[in-house]
Amino acid sequence: MRFIRNAFWLSALVSTALLVTGCERSQEAEKPSSDISQDDQIMRELSSEPVKVFAKTPNDVHDIQALVDFDQRFTAVSDEMEDELMQMKEKGSLTPEFATARKRGNIHSALNMLKELDLKTEQGRYIQGLMYQYWDHQGKLLESQSSADNKKPSENIQGLGQFIHAQEQLEHWQTQYPETKKASPTP
Repeated sequence: MRFIRNAFWLSALVSTALLVTGCERSQEAEKPSSDISQDDQIMRELSSEPVKVFAKTPNDVHDIQALVDFDQRFTAVSDEMEDELMQMKEKGSLTPEFATARKRGNIHSALNMLKELDLKTEQGRYIQGLMYQYWDHQGKLLESQSSADNKKPSENIQGLGQFIHAQEQLEHWQTQYPETKKASPTP
């Protein structure tokens, strides 16, 4: 169930990125094309690395549980924020400034929650680092979108491949320890 939820969120992120790309495509049609098409750049960014092999350690279960707990808590917070924004949009009370502020707060929450993880293994810190880089980039992207200069649509998904890789790495790691599947309930 957790894998399905992660796949749903990842597909939602990809769909959003592609939607943004499609909306900005008309502006790019006027520009001369480069050697690599926009779609090729997006697909290259979304491709993730193969799962890395790390030596097993006595602290693996601790780190897996910490990362799964982070994922569950952050997903719950994100879901609540998204529900709130959707309700406000339906009521007509959502302002762009409020939406941006909530997104900024959500990104800061992810970064702070990741910083607070007390991970003891190389693999745990590797996954933490990939996730942190992704959310840090999302924060910078949000700040740059509030300025007047528009970025390339492919920059909207920059780092998403690393985030996908982090999720795949965690899933792979968790399958090596079946007891962590039982210990982490899926909503």
